[in-house]
Amino acid sequence: MNTRLVPKVAGYKVTPQSPTLKGLLQELDITPFTPESVAEYKREKLEQVTSELRPADAEEIKECDFGHWESVELESLQDVIAMRDLTGDEPVIRFWTAPGYQCFYTCLQWVKSPLEKAVDVPEFVKAKAAEITTHLPEATFTVEELRSERRAYDPFLIVSHGEESYYIVVWEDGEVERK
Repeated sequence: MNTRLVPKVAGYKVTPQSPTLKGLLQELDITPFTPESVAEYKREKLEQVTSELRPADAEEIKECDFGHWESVELESLQDVIAMRDLTGDEPVIRFWTAPGYQCFYTCLQWVKSPLEKAVDVPEFVKAKAAEITTHLPEATFTVEELRSERRAYDPFLIVSHGEESYYIVVWEDGEVERK
C-alpha cells in the first residue's frame, strides 16, 4: 500500500471561551489525519485486501455476466448485511471464478462501532482515548475497521465531540503501528 496517512496541520489557539476538540487535540499534541489521506488509505486497503482474498488465478465476474448463483448469493448477502444493521460504508461485494468453474465471492465493508464494543484494541489506543476523556469527558470514540466475513483489518480510532470528528490513530492487524 502506498498511501501515507497525512497529519492535518492547523494553526489554532485554545482559549477558555472555545474548548473545542480541535483545540484540545492540538494542546495534547495529537495531530489528526487529513480526510483526503484517510479516504485514499481506505480505498487502497480495500483493494489490497480484495486482492489478498482472491486466488491469483481467479477472474472477476462482472454484474452484467451474473448467472443464477451470483444473483441469488448477492440478494442473500444484501439481506444478511441489512439485518446486521452495521454503520459504515456500503459493502463491496465481488464475485470470482477460478479454473474448474469454482465460483466464490469477497465481501468487505468499512464498519464503525463504539470503542467500548471493539475487540483487540491496543493499550496505547485506549490510553490516548482516556487522555482525551480526562480533558473532554463528553468526547465519544469510534473504531472503524475494514471487515471481511472472517476478520478485521487496520482499525482507526475516531474521536468526536459535537460537530467535530477526527481520525487520530490507526493500527494494523494485531500489530501495533503508529502512523
